Amino acid sequence: MTESHGPSAQPLTRQIARQLAQIDRDFDRHVCEVQRFIRQPSVSADDWGIQEMALLLADKIRSLGAECSIVETDKHPIVYGRLDTGADKTIVFYELYDVQPARESGWIVPPFDAEVVDLPGHGPSIVGRGAANSKGCVVGFLNTLEAIQRSGHKVPVNVIFVVEGEEEIGSPSLPGFIREHAAELKSAECFYQPYFGENASGTTIVYLGIKGMACLELTCEGGDWGGPRERDVHAMHSAWIGSPAWRLVQALATMKRMKDASEVTVIPDFARSVRTPTPEEAGLLSELEESFDEAVVLREQGGAKCFKWAGLSGVELLKKYLYEPSLNLNGIASGYSSAGTILPRQARARLDIRLVPDMEPNQVVDAVRKHLCDQGYPDIKVDVLQAYPPSQSSLDQRPVDALVRSVRELAPGPVRVWPRSAGVAPHYLFTKELGVPMACGGLGHGSKSHSANEYITVEGLRRHERGICGFLYAL
Repeated sequence: MTESHGPSAQPLTRQIARQLAQIDRDFDRHVCEVQRFIRQPSVSADDWGIQEMALLLADKIRSLGAECSIVETDKHPIVYGRLDTGADKTIVFYELYDVQPARESGWIVPPFDAEVVDLPGHGPSIVGRGAANSKGCVVGFLNTLEAIQRSGHKVPVNVIFVVEGEEEIGSPSLPGFIREHAAELKSAECFYQPYFGENASGTTIVYLGIKGMACLELTCEGGDWGGPRERDVHAMHSAWIGSPAWRLVQALATMKRMKDASEVTVIPDFARSVRTPTPEEAGLLSELEESFDEAVVLREQGGAKCFKWAGLSGVELLKKYLYEPSLNLNGIASGYSSAGTILPRQARARLDIRLVPDMEPNQVVDAVRKHLCDQGYPDIKVDVLQAYPPSQSSLDQRPVDALVRSVRELAPGPVRVWPRSAGVAPHYLFTKELGVPMACGGLGHGSKSHSANEYITVEGLRRHERGICGFLYAL
């Protein structure tokens, strides 16, 4: 399907046999290293353990013989380093060291204990916050570099490390950092972000792009329209004073409706800029026609049922998933959620909008604000918490081709290339602003990111490191 740019006709597994053997010899220690990093909390939303995590990571990078510094920002530091091996090519390793809070109920082990648990259907697995997203990826990469060195070889590329501590809160400091260091970063062959790409059925998925995001907070308070102006009041006054909470709920209800048993966003101009699949993307979707099974994806989400596009299945459903924006209600907060009877003066809701090419965040935010005004809710305040556009790479780009080739050779099962992921990340900074390709993918199985009992399988970590090694040499 794509031209091979590999430097050698020798099978990749033979080229890197000694390096892979070293990964196996060191693997027990590699597992312990992942556990050590998970056991250091680094919750960016709560500013818990961030500085300690940055120091731990910087020390680990320096142990490889790299230069490394902790760059302070207005919020959380970025760990920035360089391993110069004298190679012709340089990559930027981009990742995150922060994690989501772990307040969910249902954890089978404490979320920062990083215990190895025998999970039904998966076998021995490291369970803990950040295992899959993304400390397993960060430490797996560093473990791999160390194993290459210990096998008697130099790492085949120079590596610039950019590991941020704010990804889970929208990466507010990353744009300024990237622009400040653009001259060095633009010289790289690619930005590289490995992840655990195997699903529960054993298929490895490589994504060529990622969605963008506009995360909004809507606030409704008592004012000229009605409602308490200065403070919460006794609930008995709801007989004659308007409710900001109900008003916000009613405003939210104007954004979506059910049509033919499907959930539809009805904000005018919301999806005005959405483009259709490119010829390359259409070809990839055609290749997925026989293999895509939404039931596998839904099982991994705890048996969720797809009702948003009633009557669709297979690749037609996948097209909707990948090529239509989504409007999600993360949560609503107002008044009491336990005992107490009040009429609250304020209500808040958080929305996240997933953007697809060629949507721009500002246009979408403007559409939401105009819709609220047109529907009679001009008083509802819309604050933008996070916003960035989607990003897209192509199989025609040499690093992306190298990633796909290496994954195909080393994967234990089928490999599928998807046009993009429905997740979000600030990859636009690399692909759009710097014009550098983004290679994003990897081997190994992990799941339940942002949920209770997040995990990576122990053998999945081994395959993950083997996949990283393969990519570095395929490049």
